Amino acid sequence: MKSILKLKTIDDIEKELSIIISCEKKQKADITLSQIFDFLAESIELSIQGVGFKTKRSAVNKLLGKYKFAKLISKGHYTKTNQIPGFPPKDLGDPDSAQLRLKTSLTAFKLHSGPFADHPVFGDLDKKQWEKIHGILASFLFSYIQLFGDEKLRFIKDRENKKDRNFSDKRQNQNHNQKKKEERGDSKPSGHNSRKWKNKKKSHYKGNKNQGGGLK
Repeated sequence: MKSILKLKTIDDIEKELSIIISCEKKQKADITLSQIFDFLAESIELSIQGVGFKTKRSAVNKLLGKYKFAKLISKGHYTKTNQIPGFPPKDLGDPDSAQLRLKTSLTAFKLHSGPFADHPVFGDLDKKQWEKIHGILASFLFSYIQLFGDEKLRFIKDRENKKDRNFSDKRQNQNHNQKKKEERGDSKPSGHNSRKWKNKKKSHYKGNKNQGGGLK
């Protein structure tokens, strides 16, 4: 199952989780919320608590792990041929506890500065790399949940409004910086005035060359 979600950071996962909690929802497959939340929480916990449990990896496996990591990051999602090993896990039947576990693990990851555990497939990863893995995994897992209600629509609308505001602010900053440059004389006039400015400068230069009092 390919997810349309693009969760890149732990903050993105937390925001999407808050939307899932707020909305009416149902599963797209025979997988419960507790299975989804528990599996993601376990992955995050292992990344910060599994330090020291290193498996012996040959040079070939290390290179292969780096290749697989780069390929996953470039795609940004899991595919049908690249499913998550061990998912879905056993259903523990307590979505509230699983939800609390996931929230706790997300907070713990944000507060943890290192060291971080080796990934069983990709090998040695730092915090930023683990964060990308968790984001892709969360996108994959949350895609099994179908949301209803106004909260999801409000989130999408707010996200689009934020993009529009950021674009507008960027344009305003560019115009402001350009105006400041023109006031300082850092930028040359544009259009027809630019040609006049060039001609004037060229004529003035020739006058200095031919009529100056220096040695010829």
